[in-house]
Order: sequence, then structure tokens, then C-alpha cells
Amino acid sequence: MLQQQRQDWHQLLDRVTEGYAGENVTIEVLEQELGDEYEAERMPLAYVEYDEHADMASVAVGGRDSRYPVVLRHGIEHPSEILIDSIPPTLPLAIEIVGGDGTRTVISIFNRTIASSGSA
Repeated sequence: MLQQQRQDWHQLLDRVTEGYAGENVTIEVLEQELGDEYEAERMPLAYVEYDEHADMASVAVGGRDSRYPVVLRHGIEHPSEILIDSIPPTLPLAIEIVGGDGTRTVISIFNRTIASSGSA
């Protein structure tokens, strides 16, 4: 995983939203005290963003159709790191966001184009 510079977070996550909105994602939260938990499994991505003013990263799924009518939003306060599995400008298929408390959130993207070509 490649660590990204803080000044690039907003633009990077906007590009991920533009490239993958509607694609299925899994959100996994890795926390030492409570263990690893899935917040969402293979649900359509609504957005992923970083708000510099609030110092918060967010990922949201659902809310796109009657199958998933409600948006589920997961927030990461005061992120200290954002890591991705590719070198820009290639869009990542995995994003790891480390919160201020050390909790790690892993967003895995299941791109239909790659999956249908047999590359994933």
C-alpha cells in the first residue's frame, strides 16, 4: 500500500467517487479492542470524500435504487494516513484510511469491468 500526501486526499477521493460510483464495495473496520468487523459487504458506492475543514474522511454506500434505498455512511475522524494499492493516476481498488484513534478502515472496490474481463 502506498501512503498518499494529505494535500492530495480530497482530489484522490473525488476521483475514486467519479470512477467507481455505483460499483460494489466492502467496508471493513479493523480495531484492536473490538476486532475486525464488516460495516458493509458488496454494496454500491455512493461516495468517498475527505473534508479538510472537519478533518474527516467519509465513505457512503447505498441510496442508489430501491434495492438499497438508504445511504449508509461511515466516518473516520482526524485521519492520519490514507494508503492506496496503486500509483496515481491509476484508480485504486483498495483504500486504507487510518483514523486519529488508530482504527483502520479498508475499502475494497469490486470493479465490474475488471471482474468481467477475468483479471480480478
